[in-house]
Amino acid sequence: MDRREFVRGAALTGAAVASGKAALAQAGGQDAAAIAAPYGAHKTFVGIQLDIGRILEQGVDRVLDDLQRLAHVNALFLYSVTYMEGRVHAHTTGNFRGGNYATVHPQYYKDTILKPEDTRAPEFPTFDVLATVVPSARKRGMKTFCWIIEDNELPRVPNMDKLWEVDLHGRPVTRHPGGPCFTNPNYTNYLLGLVEDYCRSYEVDGIMFGSERMGPLGSALGAYHNGARADPGMACCFCSFCEAKARRTGIDFERVKLGYLALEKYVRAGRAGQRPVDGYFVAYQRVLEQYPEVMVWERFWTSAQHDTYAALHARVKSINPNLQAGWHIWQNSSWNPTYRAEQDFAAMAPYTDYVKPVLYNNCAGERMISYMASVLQNIHGDMTRAELLEYEYKVLNYNEAPLEKLAAVGFSADYVYRETKRTVDSLAGTQTQVWPGIDIDVPTAGGSSKCTPEGVRDAVLGAYKGGAQGVVLSRSYSEMKLENLRGAGVALEQLGLA
Repeated sequence: MDRREFVRGAALTGAAVASGKAALAQAGGQDAAAIAAPYGAHKTFVGIQLDIGRILEQGVDRVLDDLQRLAHVNALFLYSVTYMEGRVHAHTTGNFRGGNYATVHPQYYKDTILKPEDTRAPEFPTFDVLATVVPSARKRGMKTFCWIIEDNELPRVPNMDKLWEVDLHGRPVTRHPGGPCFTNPNYTNYLLGLVEDYCRSYEVDGIMFGSERMGPLGSALGAYHNGARADPGMACCFCSFCEAKARRTGIDFERVKLGYLALEKYVRAGRAGQRPVDGYFVAYQRVLEQYPEVMVWERFWTSAQHDTYAALHARVKSINPNLQAGWHIWQNSSWNPTYRAEQDFAAMAPYTDYVKPVLYNNCAGERMISYMASVLQNIHGDMTRAELLEYEYKVLNYNEAPLEKLAAVGFSADYVYRETKRTVDSLAGTQTQVWPGIDIDVPTAGGSSKCTPEGVRDAVLGAYKGGAQGVVLSRSYSEMKLENLRGAGVALEQLGLA
C-alpha cells in the first residue's frame, strides 16, 4: 500500500466509525451492537480467495501481513489448482497451461485415466503453494482451504478430453457451458483423489469446490449472463456414461434427445427473431408438455453434480471429521429462478459444512442485463427489457436500480443483505454455515459500477445484517486494490468483530 492509499484508508476508518449508524442503515437498518451481539468478543470468519500472483511477487509473509492488517483475514482460500492464467497473474512466460500448484502424490489418484504427473502445473515446477503458505498461515492462527474451481475450457492435459461432456449432437463441449462430466467416473475419481491428496499431505482445514455450470435446460436456453450467443445444440451431457446410467435408471434416452432437439429448434427460431404463433412462453411450455423428459434430464444432470458434492464431503470427513467441505454457489442464482430452485440449500445441508453464495454486487448490474438479453430471445421474449427486470425483482425479492441506471450503479448492499438472509433462512435448523462472497474489484466494463472502500464496507455490513457467520473476500487477491480491501476491515471494526 503506498502512502496515498494508507492515508485514505486511515481516513476511511475514522469516517466510517463516526458514521456507523448511517452506513448500517444503508445496509439494512440495525445498529452495530445488534448485529455483533451473537458473536460476543470473538472474531468472525474472514476468508479471502488467494491466488499465487502476489505470493510470487511479494513473498508469503508480506502478503499475510497485509491481509491481517487491512482486513483481519483469518482464513485463506488458496487457488491450489487452476488452469486460468489470471489466477497466476503476470508471472508466466506466455505459454501458460496451469494445473496443480502443490506436490502431486500419485498414490491418491486411482481409477482415473488421468496420470497424476500430467496434472502438475509446469509453471514454477519447484513451487508448492501449500507447502509455502500453510505453515506461515498456521503460525498466525489463519486457516487454509484448498480452493478448487472447475475450468470451463478444456485444459491441455493428456486424456482430459475424455472427461469432458458431449453435446446433443455427439460433439465434445470444450468450453462453457460444458465441462467435465459428473457421471464420468474418471472425473469424479480424479476429484476424490485430489481432495484426499490435499487433506492427507498438508495441514489444511478443508476444501471449497466451485462449479459454475448448469444443466442442459439452462445451457440450451443460454439462461446465464453472457449466454445470448449460446448454441442450443451444445446442451449437455449426452456422453456414453450418461446414456448408460439413464438406461439403468429407466430414463428413455431417445425421448430425452428428441425433447432437446425440439428445444434447440425453438431457441434457434427465437435467436432469429421468429416469434412463435402463440408467443415465446407458451411455445416453451408446449415443448415441456410434449417432452417431460427435458426436465427429467435437467434433474439428472443436477443430481449428478450434487452427488459429487456429497462424495467430496464424505471423502474429506473420512480423512478427518474436523475438516470442512463447502461449495461456491454460482451467481447465476441471482437472476435465473430455475437455477435458484435447483440450489436447495436445506437438501444440501447433510453434505455441506458451509456455502459461499456469490454476491458480487458491482458486477451484478451488468450481469443481470446480460442474462436478460439472452432469455428475451426465448422464454421471456414476450416482454420488454423493463418489464422483465420488474418481473425479476418481484420473483427474486430485490429492490434495485431501474434499467437505465443498473449497469452504472450495480446492485446495492441491500442485495447482499437479502440474499444472505435468504440463504441463512433456508438453512435454519442445520449446522451449515453461510459465508457470502463479497465483491472486491471483480472486473466490470467501462461505465459500469466500480468497487469503492465504502461500497465494500456496506456490502460486508449487509452480509452480517443478513445473519452471515463469516465472509469470503472475493474474487481474487491479485485483482484487489488495497484501499478497497481495507473497507472490509472497517466494517468488521464497526461491528466489533475484528
